[in-house]
Amino acid sequence: MVALTATAQLDVKEFKLSNGMTVWVNEDHSQPKVFGAVVVRAGAKDCPNTGIAHYFEHIMFKGTDRLGTIDYTAEKPLLDSISAQYDLLSQTKDEDVRKQIQQHINQLSLKAADYVIPNEFNRLISKYGGSSLNAGTGYDMTFYHNEFLPHFIEQWCWLNSERLITPVYRGFQGELENVYEEKNRSADGMGDAMDKVMGAVFKTQPYGYPIIGSTENLKNPRLSDMAEFYKKYYVASNMGLILCGDITPSDDLTALLEKTFGRVQTGPVPQRGYSPMPEIQAGERQEVTLPIPLIGAEALVFKGATDYEPDANALELANGLLSNGKAGLLDSLMNEHKVMASFALNVGFDDAAGTAVLIIPKLFGKMKTAEGRVMEQIQQVINGNFSDSQLEALKQEEVMSAEKSLETISSRSELLVDLFSKGKTWQDALDKIERIKRLTKADVVAAAKKYYGTNYITLVKKYGTPKKETLKQPGYKPIQPKNTDAKSDFARQLEQIPVIQTEIRTVDLQTAVDTKQLSDHATLYYKQNPINDIFTFNLRFKDGKLHTPALSVLGSYLSSLGTDSLKKQQLELAWQKINTTMEINAGSHTFVFSLTGPDKQFEPALRLLAHFLQSAKGDDEALSDAKDEDKVDRKSFGKQKDDVLTPMREYVMYGSKSTYLNQLSKSEIKALKNEDLLSLFREVQQYDCELLYCGTKTISEVAAAAQQALPLSNCTRKEADTFRPLQQYTEPMVYFYNVPKSRQNYVISFDAISPLSTADDRAKLSLFGEYFGGSMSSVLFQNVREFRSLAYSTGGRAYTTSLAQHPDAVLGYITATGTQADKTMEALATVDSLLRQMPMKENNLDAARQSVLNDIQNSYPTFRNMPAFVANQHMLGNTVDPNAAKARLLPGITAQDIIQFHQQHIAGNNNRVWMIIGDKKLTDMKALERYGKVVELKKEDVYR
Repeated sequence: MVALTATAQLDVKEFKLSNGMTVWVNEDHSQPKVFGAVVVRAGAKDCPNTGIAHYFEHIMFKGTDRLGTIDYTAEKPLLDSISAQYDLLSQTKDEDVRKQIQQHINQLSLKAADYVIPNEFNRLISKYGGSSLNAGTGYDMTFYHNEFLPHFIEQWCWLNSERLITPVYRGFQGELENVYEEKNRSADGMGDAMDKVMGAVFKTQPYGYPIIGSTENLKNPRLSDMAEFYKKYYVASNMGLILCGDITPSDDLTALLEKTFGRVQTGPVPQRGYSPMPEIQAGERQEVTLPIPLIGAEALVFKGATDYEPDANALELANGLLSNGKAGLLDSLMNEHKVMASFALNVGFDDAAGTAVLIIPKLFGKMKTAEGRVMEQIQQVINGNFSDSQLEALKQEEVMSAEKSLETISSRSELLVDLFSKGKTWQDALDKIERIKRLTKADVVAAAKKYYGTNYITLVKKYGTPKKETLKQPGYKPIQPKNTDAKSDFARQLEQIPVIQTEIRTVDLQTAVDTKQLSDHATLYYKQNPINDIFTFNLRFKDGKLHTPALSVLGSYLSSLGTDSLKKQQLELAWQKINTTMEINAGSHTFVFSLTGPDKQFEPALRLLAHFLQSAKGDDEALSDAKDEDKVDRKSFGKQKDDVLTPMREYVMYGSKSTYLNQLSKSEIKALKNEDLLSLFREVQQYDCELLYCGTKTISEVAAAAQQALPLSNCTRKEADTFRPLQQYTEPMVYFYNVPKSRQNYVISFDAISPLSTADDRAKLSLFGEYFGGSMSSVLFQNVREFRSLAYSTGGRAYTTSLAQHPDAVLGYITATGTQADKTMEALATVDSLLRQMPMKENNLDAARQSVLNDIQNSYPTFRNMPAFVANQHMLGNTVDPNAAKARLLPGITAQDIIQFHQQHIAGNNNRVWMIIGDKKLTDMKALERYGKVVELKKEDVYR
């Protein structure tokens, strides 16, 4: 079994504050950051179909009676009036009267906005070391979280406790529109289909309703109900505070938490509802409409065991025997080309869980035949027709996966949040590993017999576009806040807390990993694993899809092959026997083989990898499956606007060098033969390669094993050129792609930026990008979402090249906004206006500057990721971490520098390109002509 070699990171201190709030502190100094979260045991299950839990999560970013306002005493009467009007609205059916009430709410909201300091909470989080600020509402819990720099612990505690004490329902009308947009986005994706699935399984139980609530309830929110929800569930006895990372438990920390979070309201632990899975009757069937053509699909849903029920681990192993991505019984159906896809997974909530078995027949194959084969495999587990060695290998894999989840601050934090929300302890997580080790074959068979019965729901895929509810633009006047540069009294109090200045930690590329040259064309990057004896090893050849488009097909094809002596299923059993996984990834710049397993199996794993590299055998059925997958992908393209987003963006940015145009055509795919792909496989192994290792072996041991096992002498070619220059335009353009029945349109802009050939200019671009479109305090977020409610998500991103290799290359800046179709022109006009006349708010700029610095430190690589980080920097020609120069230069960049940067590179761009993706029938195509030459793109323009 895998063994843990370090215990410091696995120690979680637990205590309670005087008000009953639970605190978990996990100390880990491997990365210079702290993850902080507040977890509330309340979610959509506790307010079924109303969306109240989710609404309230949004409100928690709006501030309190001391935060986010210049004068709460004057603001409060207006907010009380707004609340009363919403209660009245919820009781009103007459549409004319409803419109009058909503207009009155809008007038009150405009007056209340005179006292609001927009996004002050978000700005202060950034100012005091925070990044990745977010929250999430599930069925069973709500949690609020971000990462922050350790020396800002006191400010973090004051801010995050303050938001819990007296949250204020300000800006509610606009936030309601943002929730509509979130529902629109979900409906255009797979959200409606998932809601249909949950409704079919749970029927009228609370889990059967959407987290976001029904459209009818969204239209009739009651702030008084929300206040009651807060009063009942947001009590200290129902909350957990998670602190994980570069933090030391101490009496001083406890005193700080008592002084801050100890202020949260007390109250009894709330009684919560229960939502078990209803009894399933044999033969239940439900159609689910999906916009996926050609293939048939079914999902068989059985009752399951929740995470910490006695049967949970045994059922997890039973599912693993069916489907483990390698040699499971369902995997064997794919390995032997009997189905296109089939796998089993457990989906669990606090009160109920289910095992879903997906079945996709071969293209144009019979569902009845595929279903029969799947049921035969399920029966094999029920009958105990599997070996002890198979079970033991699977147990080791489960243990290894569990122990990997304990390695890093991010993965451990995720586990801690989940544990607290379920009412479990850290010891429960550690005990789970030991319980898995003790499971027997009899335990697994018993679980399979109990849960894989004849009573299951069959969900049947029906091709089509689900019916979508249409919401109309409300026509509210946008908020015009007067206090964007103001500070609340609470913000001024935070400024009195002394700040210890520390240097931003960046990666020393010379010492972060050890390197060893194995040949002229092969380099080993090595990092010691300080936690356990699980190794990760990447063999990556420096040729990618940007240079050799056929590699995307090769990656999929190779994943279906065996060798000259081992059929595919036998090969997977060989990997399973040594408890190692192999994955193949065709990337843009590299082609990668990734291994993960226990270090004692490192040498056998390299030998098996070498056998595959040298002896992979072509397979007609595997090639046919790859071609079928390509048919489905091509036929499905364009049915949803998310399919189109990246290909269209690449078309605009890179022209004919778009990944989606520079790929094999339909006819080329059809003409492919096994030897074509095997020849390409041999060719890719001739390029420069890098070996990225993290484990407990010494660098000498790794080097010797690699040189002995792997065919590194084949590497004789220099890395492929995968550089793509960005497009420049000589006239303004508007590209439109029609996706019928979309509720939202995507509105995207592209500005080509003239070369920035110094680190100073690149630092200005970084700060501009964060200030304009990077966070909740950005120009885009405030003006598009907060003030005008035009989108749920909006933001910007800079596209750069390697300064060391391409200092004279054109760069780019992209903004993207998802907006209800009838708001398209207003959203486009707003973004265009901001790009041309950017408001400058120095408080927000200071927060943006700190936010960039926060991101540098909070994204410091984990020990496993360090070899890849250093190798990537070397690939870009860097001998020093570029973040070091950025961190040094950012403090000296002034507001005037950013204004000048914007004027020079963005504001005066008369050749801006716009991309609109959505329903043409709901879009004013004539109005688009004001922004450039309108060109409607078709599938063949963006996707070869």
